[in-house]
Amino acid sequence: MGVDYGHGDDLHKYHTTEFKANFSSNVWYKGAPKSLKNYLAKKVEGIENYPAPNAEESTKIIEKHHKTEPNSILITNGATEAFYLITNTFHGTSVTICNPTFSEYELASRVNKLTIEYIDRKAILGHIFTTKIAFICNPNNPDGTETTPEEIEQLILKFPETIFIIDEAYIEFSSSSISCISLLKKYKNIIVIKSVTKLFCIPGLRLGYVISNPKLIKKIGNHKMPWNVNSLALYAANFIFNNYKSLYPDFKTYFTLTSNLKKSINNLNGFSVLPTNTTYFLIRLDKPVAKELKLHLVNQHQLLVRNAANFNNLDEHYIRVATQTSEKNQLLLNALQQWTF
Repeated sequence: MGVDYGHGDDLHKYHTTEFKANFSSNVWYKGAPKSLKNYLAKKVEGIENYPAPNAEESTKIIEKHHKTEPNSILITNGATEAFYLITNTFHGTSVTICNPTFSEYELASRVNKLTIEYIDRKAILGHIFTTKIAFICNPNNPDGTETTPEEIEQLILKFPETIFIIDEAYIEFSSSSISCISLLKKYKNIIVIKSVTKLFCIPGLRLGYVISNPKLIKKIGNHKMPWNVNSLALYAANFIFNNYKSLYPDFKTYFTLTSNLKKSINNLNGFSVLPTNTTYFLIRLDKPVAKELKLHLVNQHQLLVRNAANFNNLDEHYIRVATQTSEKNQLLLNALQQWTF
């Protein structure tokens, strides 16, 4: 048996259910761009050849997009591979993890024998960092907690011996401007992790990348296997970053849908939305019945939400949802309204 990672989108577990809507996955709600899918369909014969072992062409395209210096980006098999590469690079040292947060920081740290210090995600500005590395998800998953670049910069300056790993997988899914990429040119103890799969809804391709100074990128890259990213994912990277502006989603509409959904859920008895600027958010249930509610939504309404009880610092009072279309959002509202505690 494999490890039960407890990730949000567990659609693969429900082989016999035809879902009407999936609220459990924090990806762009309208799906992958048609032009991208058409492009990949034309490139499918490329799978007959090995991809570039170190994704050289795609790396240069992404460096040009971010206006970074050469050798400052490492493309990975999803953002998750980056967490394992980084913890492997600092094998046997120490790490700070800010809970509740994405489970892979902890799993990767345990695999690579790091001593883990846990702190509250909302208390990082008052914390004394003594570990070699520290993971900060910004905006945080699952609760959307945010830290400004100015606040991150204070930490970088105050604790120069700690390398701060800023996971920006959901940066576009926040209405705030909180990216820390501008700090990379000024400081050596920062790493930024980016995800392409969520913004363009291609999680099945697994595509992410690490941005840092060339010295750290080389050090992390020494722990990467060759051909870690498949040909189709690299074709997707080239197409996306060569057509970035035209492919970039319309978040203005998405934020409006999110605001309306949050207000409507708050008006239901027994449910309270935790405030956030992100298009995904936690809902607190008056009673600890997240598991039962999830199963009810699956079996009675063919709707999938995230039971957030297995996040550290959370329990069965919490589910997480990501905004969908107005029609699908209404299905969820109707289902929640029919639920009785």
